[in-house]
Amino acid sequence: MIAVRRRWLAGAALVTVGWLATPQPVPVYDGVAAPDEPYRYVQPPSGATTTAPPTTATATTPVKDGRSVLGLSVASKETGPQFSLYLPPMSMAANGTISLTVTPSAPTDQPAGATLDGNVYTLVITSTGGPVTLTDKAAIATLYLRATSAKQPPPTLDFRAAPGEAWKPLQTSRGGSDIYIARFTGPGQFALAFPVGKTSSGGLPVLSLVAVGGLVVIVGVVFVVRLRSPQE
Repeated sequence: MIAVRRRWLAGAALVTVGWLATPQPVPVYDGVAAPDEPYRYVQPPSGATTTAPPTTATATTPVKDGRSVLGLSVASKETGPQFSLYLPPMSMAANGTISLTVTPSAPTDQPAGATLDGNVYTLVITSTGGPVTLTDKAAIATLYLRATSAKQPPPTLDFRAAPGEAWKPLQTSRGGSDIYIARFTGPGQFALAFPVGKTSSGGLPVLSLVAVGGLVVIVGVVFVVRLRSPQE
């Protein structure tokens, strides 16, 4: 039994250290999955990996009693979608079938004090029966954008209702190593924006933190194994 426990602890240490050392780690509970493909740019910067063009996304829903019937998950088709939006049932009001179209484009201007990361995504919502409005059910509608990297400090998810307007940061949370989430506020343009002139807080580079974390795990495992040794 002691030998089994030792092997299990050693294996757990190796998995943990490997996870810490991976730039974009795959969650352990997912097993060995396909990693995200390189980011697809509309206008790739110098040195970017050559990829297929970024994809668009579309969705439709019928309307009943003036409300959208279906819950919609609108996502681009990259492995690791670069744009994803969830709208619950009855979250939109219109008098006919509702259609959503998402189109990527290259940035044309920058927010104050920040630099846009990757593509700008424009979401258009139309209906065969005239204007579309959001209902109170849209309060839980959620937007996801994938960043071009997992660098820190994190970006904000920025929004504007139309080209030419000022970008406004939304309240943003991190949903993965390079995924950022905000509440959906309506159709318009969305992009991630990294602050200009800021560096990672804490004073230690990322690789140093990884090394320290891995060392702590190994030392802890060795301590537990030695503590149990006299029981053999």
